[in-house]
Amino acid sequence: EQPPAYPSVPGGPDSFALDQLATDAAARAHALLATGRDDVGELTLWQDAVRLAAARPGSGLTAGSRALYSSLASAAGRTPAELARAVAAWRQGGPDGLAVLEEPWDPPAGRFDRARPLLLAADLPAFRPLRNRLTHPRGHIQLRLGRDGLWYAYESEPGQDDWWPRGTPDPDPVGALTGLATDPDTL
Repeated sequence: EQPPAYPSVPGGPDSFALDQLATDAAARAHALLATGRDDVGELTLWQDAVRLAAARPGSGLTAGSRALYSSLASAAGRTPAELARAVAAWRQGGPDGLAVLEEPWDPPAGRFDRARPLLLAADLPAFRPLRNRLTHPRGHIQLRLGRDGLWYAYESEPGQDDWWPRGTPDPDPVGALTGLATDPDTL
């Protein structure tokens, strides 16, 4: 059947946002009944705003999703641009992906230290380490080690500090770079 339609009323809630929230509430209720757990209840306001925005299908900001992003970002005290980047991180790795975006940390010796020789063995240049991040010498690709033990790939314009999540997290740093560049000379 057709889903319910929420009419727009002057001064009332946005019908698109209302539909989004009703759909999310139904999915959460179903999950709670099926599992007895509500993992969403443990999220912060910001994390929940990112989760809601990431649940919206599609890959671009339409007029409707722009309004949703704007209201969610405003409620969380952030900008729509910050929300868009956070949504990309959430889609990359859920709550762990968002943590990788927002929380640099100092990993213990071991896995992080073994990544640079693995990259060199794959004929990649010497990435520069800083905290849980390894940055390509040209400054356009970065690997971030998450607390979950996975490597997350990021891209930026060279010389810019504008990192965006890309690709799929992988336990292998070389694997995390797979698919980022079709031309080996760019890596």
